[in-house]
Amino acid sequence: MKLEGQFWITHNGNDVAGEARVALLRAIDATGSISQAAKAVGISYKFAWDSIDAMNGASGSPLVARSAGGKGGGGTQLTEAGRALIASYQRYQQEHQAFLQRLGDDAGVSSLLEFMERLRMKTSARNQLFGSVVAVHNGEVNDLIEFQLNTGERLTASITHDSTARLQLQPGVALYALIKASWVQLMAASTDAAQPGDNRLHGQVREITRGSAETEVSLTLAGGATLVAVLSNAQADTLQLAVDQPIAALIKAAHMILGRL
Repeated sequence: MKLEGQFWITHNGNDVAGEARVALLRAIDATGSISQAAKAVGISYKFAWDSIDAMNGASGSPLVARSAGGKGGGGTQLTEAGRALIASYQRYQQEHQAFLQRLGDDAGVSSLLEFMERLRMKTSARNQLFGSVVAVHNGEVNDLIEFQLNTGERLTASITHDSTARLQLQPGVALYALIKASWVQLMAASTDAAQPGDNRLHGQVREITRGSAETEVSLTLAGGATLVAVLSNAQADTLQLAVDQPIAALIKAAHMILGRL
């Protein structure tokens, strides 16, 4: 099993660019066109522009410059700041890969990776999220476990007090949450239908797979984690789902299985 990971360049606490955004910048540099670059990396034109706006806003410097049409026609090119960002990312990526290689050689980490691989192989739950406990609220029968994903989102799970004691859950403990795709409810991003005990997460639709009776939807949460939902075709039609569409996901606190790493 191979240890892999990704990193982001940030500025003043704001995400500037990761692998996908740097790939977009490289494609713009190669093609001189945002629309052609978007096609090359497999995203929509709007999403490409949204990504550029986000990078410009987070970095504080324009990374892409557009020239007006004329005799030679208009075009798009990277600024010096854009090219410097690509060069920096490439250098940091090399260091990051070297770090992962050293980490993968550690016997303790290797044992953990083997455990995670066994977990992935032996569960039918489509959603496997990793994080750490933030707080434990004890009840007479059930406890509420607040935990934060590695990508930043916070969730609350309801498990029995016996399970909390058996897993020895307390703030700082690393854990994983298993969530069946059928337990994830999707709704329009503007809808406010969450009830006490529900987890409401926001993200964007990334992939839609329609079957004869059900539709599988893969979405990327605001922090970068991936979540998969399965709903009826009728529900999917009602939501008018489309790739890059903002979406809200609802997960009940009781619809989570927690495990300790």
